[in-house]
Amino acid sequence: MPRIIGGNVTDRKRAPAPPGDNRGDSDIPALDGWILPDLDYSTFRLAMVAKVMDRLTLRRLSERGDATYAEWRVISRLATMPNGATVGQIADLAWVDRAEVSRAATALEQRGLTARRENPEDRRKPILYLTEAGREAYAPMARDRSAFHAALVADLTQEERETLDKLLAKVARRIVASLRSG
Repeated sequence: MPRIIGGNVTDRKRAPAPPGDNRGDSDIPALDGWILPDLDYSTFRLAMVAKVMDRLTLRRLSERGDATYAEWRVISRLATMPNGATVGQIADLAWVDRAEVSRAATALEQRGLTARRENPEDRRKPILYLTEAGREAYAPMARDRSAFHAALVADLTQEERETLDKLLAKVARRIVASLRSG
């Protein structure tokens, strides 16, 4: 008999593998809330996975005390941009709003991890960049984040990882197109 656990329906029986799982593991335990009546969409499951990944990221960053999630987004984007970037450019790359990036950049600047210089193209939009201290702080955080993401896909073959990335890119393109079209 199904019962509610944390707002999710489950029957606690073995369920078929989640859709897309072609390993033939028919005895994988059911995941609470993975398939629900009227919510049987792969994109719903994608949102659930992303939400839990965010929760784990927040927990890990909090435990280490290195940075908030928003600060990590700024540091990680700036680390790939040696010439720096504006708040808007970082926000666009991180798919977040400018206010979040601006607050994080201010906090990072107060800690000496980022700095600003004048933007010759638009004086109203300074260029943010990582300081030497910011680059030093980035390295261990990047190793930790890399290990985290590697662990998440450890059960996938290289071919499955590439397929997953291609499929996610297709969904992302549709989302971006929807956002742009209003």
